[in-house]
Amino acid sequence: MRPLAFFALGLVVVPAAAQSPAVVPVALYVDGGVSGKGPDMFEATAKASPDLKVTRVTAADIRAGKLKNYRVLVMPGGSGSGQAKALEPAGRDAVKQFVKDGGCYVGICAGCYLASTGYDWSLDLLPAKVIDRAHWLRGTGKVKVEFTADAKDWLKVSEPFAACRYANGPILEPLPGAKLIPLAHFREELVPKNGIPGVMINTPAVVAARHGKGWVLGVSPHPEQTDGLKQLVPSAVRWALAHP
Repeated sequence: MRPLAFFALGLVVVPAAAQSPAVVPVALYVDGGVSGKGPDMFEATAKASPDLKVTRVTAADIRAGKLKNYRVLVMPGGSGSGQAKALEPAGRDAVKQFVKDGGCYVGICAGCYLASTGYDWSLDLLPAKVIDRAHWLRGTGKVKVEFTADAKDWLKVSEPFAACRYANGPILEPLPGAKLIPLAHFREELVPKNGIPGVMINTPAVVAARHGKGWVLGVSPHPEQTDGLKQLVPSAVRWALAHP
């Protein structure tokens, strides 16, 4: 009779070896200010990872408080100011509160602009400002990046250098006294028309920082669109979530 009691209660005992690891709910913003192939390519990579479940969200979803259902928010490429405008003040405040409460924010290119400080629409999540703002239209192409020692844990890289797709991403400068963790630096650059050579060289390409109880990952280039580097962002997310 005991087995019948278990079935009556709706209990199913699963052997420990058969249990799946915890699946991380990831919100991928796809709305105003987003463009390019980045969201589709990130989503395809994440779908191949059994521990990540990606759901697309809109600015209205964020304003409605739906980030409470996720542990990670990915803001992809496009326009940082465009994303800020679409989110509106209420949405921007919701994103900031999400991170303060322990969420993980990933900003790629435009999303990294959005996370920086210094613009009137900035989220101020990263203790870094964008420099050479007048020459933001630097161009598109592959540039060499060098990974730091911390990147071995965060990004699970084995080689010190890689060529990564770049498309007008922010050139970051840490704020004085900032507790910013550089994970990669630019070792090559694209020089915009009328720009000064050397500005981009040796600046951070990928950074991480604490904000409240959460983590912020700022990615200037596009590893999610670069063969051989598409696992960098998922790897960084896993590391951040494992170190709350």
